Amino acid sequence: MLLKNDVATAVTVLKKAPDDETYWSSVRALMKPMYTHTQLVNTRRGAAPAQVRDRVRSLVDLSLSYELDVHEPFRELKESGSSPRIRKLLADYFGAGDDEIALNRNAMEGIATVLNGLTLKAGDEVIATKYCYDSNLAILRQRAEREGIVVKLADIPFGRASDDEVVAAFSRLISDRTRLITFPHVVARSGQVLPAAKIAALARSKGIFTFVDGAHSAGHICLSLDELGCDAFAACLHKWMFGPRGTGFLYVRRERIADVWPLWASWSNKPASSIEKFEEVGSVFKALPAAIPDAIDFNRGIGQEEKSARLRYMRERWVVPLSAHERVRILTDIEAKPGTGFGAFTVEGMENAAFTKALFDEFKIHVLAFEVEEDRSLKGIHVSPSLSNSIEEVDRFVEASFTILDRG
Repeated sequence: MLLKNDVATAVTVLKKAPDDETYWSSVRALMKPMYTHTQLVNTRRGAAPAQVRDRVRSLVDLSLSYELDVHEPFRELKESGSSPRIRKLLADYFGAGDDEIALNRNAMEGIATVLNGLTLKAGDEVIATKYCYDSNLAILRQRAEREGIVVKLADIPFGRASDDEVVAAFSRLISDRTRLITFPHVVARSGQVLPAAKIAALARSKGIFTFVDGAHSAGHICLSLDELGCDAFAACLHKWMFGPRGTGFLYVRRERIADVWPLWASWSNKPASSIEKFEEVGSVFKALPAAIPDAIDFNRGIGQEEKSARLRYMRERWVVPLSAHERVRILTDIEAKPGTGFGAFTVEGMENAAFTKALFDEFKIHVLAFEVEEDRSLKGIHVSPSLSNSIEEVDRFVEASFTILDRG
């Protein structure tokens, strides 16, 4: 079921084709997933490979037994867990300068830093979307309540939309009071990739700060932060980078670092222009950030292009046959480039929750029935295989779905 475009890519660029099951089975073996059922919802967290888990385990006792002194076994790590080496590894992987990358404990920490730290005053406007994570919107609404800022939501079509449609949705809301535009790079439920570079270019032309929630794009699709052109970008490392839970990063373009206040005042008096001011969060469990280099090694060993192609292939493996069924409506545009491994669909004549319950109860396969928080009319069934899944699991999902669909 390899698409023509992917075949061409595999022949001319990719080290390993997305349908090379011998190779991808060996990758899955390195991940050693411990699922108790077939897990086809991997947007919350990915299975860290064995080498990352082993590294964390090997450092647990050290992390819990040493004081911060000359005998500290993690002398190269700051109290926050960061280090020049870790920042450089992340910067190189995601196409940024190491003076633009701060280590955080998760995407939410970086998101909260930017959404709380950008100076806004009463009447200033922020443009977001109804697909933003609920906690992101909660921060903005708290600022609206406390400070009198105005939050607008761009009306982006659900699941399928051209880049021009998306950019126009933001453009329509811009006024001379707009100070910030924020949006998810990848819409979590549908897998829609928003045209971040085009939105950032629009904002920059009007002097507006752009902030991208990269929780579902970092490690999932190929990206270069330099090329995206956004002012800030936050992501976690435990989803599609398969890193330790409790690790993430914040990117702020060096020219805009001074424009964002840190969540915690810099106790070491880092200058306003220093990316390290965002890392002074107190003590952390150092066994987690110490394993980030192992996660980077694992990803580099596979290759981001190869990862992305494999995830798209796994999505198409189930989307294509299900889309042929008369009761299924696919919400995801699988022709859109770049694509993700996410997909969503609805079933005619059956509640989403009833379908997912039957799938789990009868076949022990987990997919997710969802409703968009900001608009409950936008709903569907979400599927997101990862590298820890086998193609046999995806095919079994298709077979089980047809069994449920065909019995009426």
